[in-house]
Amino acid sequence: MIETDATLEVDGVRIPGRIARPDGAARAAVLLLPGSLFSDVDGDYPTWNAHPHTLRDLAHQFAARGIASMRQAKIGPGTGSETVDAEKAKAHQRFVSRVVVARAALEHLRAEAPDVPIFVAGHSEGAVVASLLGAEPDVQLDGVISLSGPALRLLDIMRGQTRAMMGGNTDMTVFDSAVESIRSGKGLPKDAKENPMLAGIANMPPQAIDFIAQIDAVDPCAAIAQVKARMLLVQGGRDQSVTPEQVDQLAAARAGLPTEIARFPELQHMYKRAPEGLNQMQSFMLSDESDSAVVDAIAAWIG
Repeated sequence: MIETDATLEVDGVRIPGRIARPDGAARAAVLLLPGSLFSDVDGDYPTWNAHPHTLRDLAHQFAARGIASMRQAKIGPGTGSETVDAEKAKAHQRFVSRVVVARAALEHLRAEAPDVPIFVAGHSEGAVVASLLGAEPDVQLDGVISLSGPALRLLDIMRGQTRAMMGGNTDMTVFDSAVESIRSGKGLPKDAKENPMLAGIANMPPQAIDFIAQIDAVDPCAAIAQVKARMLLVQGGRDQSVTPEQVDQLAAARAGLPTEIARFPELQHMYKRAPEGLNQMQSFMLSDESDSAVVDAIAAWIG
């Protein structure tokens, strides 16, 4: 395997990137799009001291199977990203900027791996970005891969996670009212910080809440329905971030478009083998190598 730097400057921010390629001719190329939170180029989360290295594992496993890839950091603290023009960098305060960054990376990967089939694979929130990119009329792809992609809007996912943490019989009226307020553009209620159910989101800065509202405005099922290229939907059975049934909702939204599902019953969100009984944080902190069965399935689907 050969790894080279693929750092790009997009709208005033320098974003670390890596290209991993086989030691020989590549048979395909995959652009790997990161999910939510502040992840570095390997898919680690330094500010949380979590090191799942999901993107690195996928990239190295792809290279071992003759497939080149490009992966990138997210913009944010601890990721290695660097603001070089503060005025231009304001563009990244909009969720649509994630598609802009993905387009720039796709162009770079095409130049580095010409004349081979090219695919986009987005992990978690990155799967939504992959759908938005793949639906753009001037973007030509040989396929799109959803890696643990959600079928629910972001605030609906947060609702499910909050209910799971507080107990399945918890009255969610307060949370639902806050969601309605955010979606209507009113923001959170003034007393939100006083309610334990809303404390997590209420302690975020207004810019972060606005960004959450922008992500939530995208319906993943509507987005995935616009992708005409063939798709592979990958889902772990012990995923507590994107619950397993959501992959079936995504497949149903495709409504006859070419779609396959690859299920891995014992894998969690980052494709680690997760023992039964782990809570969401314990699962998030697993740091062993991501199971190569996922890349085997993708490589077989690529052909």
